[in-house]
Amino acid sequence: MGVSCVVLLLVLGSVPVRAEDEQWWPIQVKSYYGEYEVSKKKPGRPARSFGRARLEEWAPPMISGNYYRIGVSFPHMKDDYWVAVNYGIIQEARRLGIGVDLREAGGYTNLKQQIKQLRELARSGVDGILVGAISYDGLDDVIREIRKQGVHVVGIVNGIRAPAISAKAMVSYYDMGFYAGEFVVRHAEQAGKANIKLAFFPGPKESSWAPDSYDGFTDALKYYSGKASMTDVRWGDTGRAIQWNLIEKSLNNNSDVDYLVGNAVAAEAAADIVRTMKLEGRMTLVSTYLNASLYDKIADGRVAAAPSDLTVFQGRMAVDMLVRLLNGEQAGRDFPFRSGPFIPVVTTKDAARYPYEGLFGPRRYQPIYAMEPKG
Repeated sequence: MGVSCVVLLLVLGSVPVRAEDEQWWPIQVKSYYGEYEVSKKKPGRPARSFGRARLEEWAPPMISGNYYRIGVSFPHMKDDYWVAVNYGIIQEARRLGIGVDLREAGGYTNLKQQIKQLRELARSGVDGILVGAISYDGLDDVIREIRKQGVHVVGIVNGIRAPAISAKAMVSYYDMGFYAGEFVVRHAEQAGKANIKLAFFPGPKESSWAPDSYDGFTDALKYYSGKASMTDVRWGDTGRAIQWNLIEKSLNNNSDVDYLVGNAVAAEAAADIVRTMKLEGRMTLVSTYLNASLYDKIADGRVAAAPSDLTVFQGRMAVDMLVRLLNGEQAGRDFPFRSGPFIPVVTTKDAARYPYEGLFGPRRYQPIYAMEPKG
């Protein structure tokens, strides 16, 4: 049985999409234990100080009667990617009776705003904080400062250096990019292409995940039996208007590309742009990750594929990690210091095997920014 089938059976087969208290676990995860040492750490990769990855089943803490209040800091809420993470956090917080106070910084160029919001959350008296980092190493000092106050900080989704971080719920965006690249290599070779031209739209250069996904993708291209030429690479925030402008300018300069690859917002916008420019069928669109808007365009064949980092589950897992820390458990010993779900690649051929609500939550879900503890 392939990895995608394992993920489908162990992850999506038991997803709660209606009932808040329905059991959603166990799920298959890739975990790292041991001490977190950053001196030789590479962006996009687990710390070398960890032991080998463990493939295991995730089981969350049970309801204990400790009704904590946690802070959450997101880069933004401009697209449905972070809405899905919000859904996972809120659902698990409800199950455990935890209160939530969520702030969003407004975009990947707003590092100072995220630092300010993290300090505000710490001063507000939250028991712990989840952070989706805008910058790989730009939060090192503020997280060290908050940890000295006795407040645990758990990284979620985005790669983060932060020597003082308490734990991490995330997958490798290097791996995400690599899997997208593997898809392109297979697709091109099966089509008998001896040479391919590509345009790439990684996302914000200030983030960790966009450069990581680009590195993974270009490493995967090294396995292509033909010649791959990267004709254009354009970085930018994941606001749809920004990505639309980048793609439009690129295609106006050179529409002779075989593959247009990029972040989910870029890939979703590209599907509309190539239709408007009457370029459908002349290039294949691939994303380095999957969000809700992109899912339907993969299902109907307008975008070929995207790896999924199962954001709802990352949200749930981050809450679980923080609760375990608050209950006195030690990351790296009692539970993984870093862990994330297996990564399936969702394609037009198999999209029906991955239910929308299992990947993202209900279609009409609206993000929740504040919630009081049950107790």
